[in-house]
Amino acid sequence: MTEIQIGLGKSARQAYELADVAIVPNRRTRDAEDVDLSWKIDAYRLDLPLIGAGLSSPLSPSDAAAIGARGAVGVVDLESLWNEHHDAGRLREQIAEVKSAGARCAASVSPKRAVELVDHAIAAEVDLLMIQARIVSAEHVSSRSEALNLKTFIRRLDVPVIVGGCASYNAALHLMRTGAAGVLVGVSERGLGIDVPLATAIADARAARVRHLDETSVYCHIIAAGSIDSGLDVAKALALGADAALVDGSLLSGSSEGESVEDLLRRVMAKCGYTDAKSFQKAEVVVR
Repeated sequence: MTEIQIGLGKSARQAYELADVAIVPNRRTRDAEDVDLSWKIDAYRLDLPLIGAGLSSPLSPSDAAAIGARGAVGVVDLESLWNEHHDAGRLREQIAEVKSAGARCAASVSPKRAVELVDHAIAAEVDLLMIQARIVSAEHVSSRSEALNLKTFIRRLDVPVIVGGCASYNAALHLMRTGAAGVLVGVSERGLGIDVPLATAIADARAARVRHLDETSVYCHIIAAGSIDSGLDVAKALALGADAALVDGSLLSGSSEGESVEDLLRRVMAKCGYTDAKSFQKAEVVVR
């Protein structure tokens, strides 16, 4: 890969945002009605490659349920629920509300509080667990206290885990080696000078997934996260190699005018000649 020399002794790769990428149509087009957007993670088959969460404020259980009713995954903020109620029974009721219509439910928790709260989520029978922060490593090292080691922690859980964020080949590979079912890809901490363009981060994680699959014969899912603001962003993320995208619940939970996210995805895939999300990962892309 071509590197740019910043100065004597230091070079860098060119990186790209989703806005810099365009999808190239294949040799044939398809009928949008023939496009299947479903995907599978662990034992769960889901109708849409979307995970809806409260990225600006926590989702209510009813909003999470509405997202699930559309075939995506609704995410409840485990820490917010626990901070509000401090009651395992109430937590189970909230999760049950999300799952009442047969919807899949995920619960998110930060690495700092995972040990404290994960058992409550499992007791509430969540379908997926997300251990999530802006930057997550497979093994946090601290000289002051005993830190959470995801390599041992995730493998003891009886629920599929999605963990992240990360934004590099090595970070993604090591998170995959924890036994996670999926990794969240996308990091932005601009106040700290950390801001990896998402298109490049997904492509690097895709390469890590290939190596992990070669080493273990286990496929780890890539969940694009970060600057996913529209159905078009989701389409580009899938074409770059993501299996699904983490989006703000407002894209999915409420009624909106115009074309839905899923209809736009079907139209993009059909125009480019693909009828399923897995084959769409092989689409040709160009940069502007």
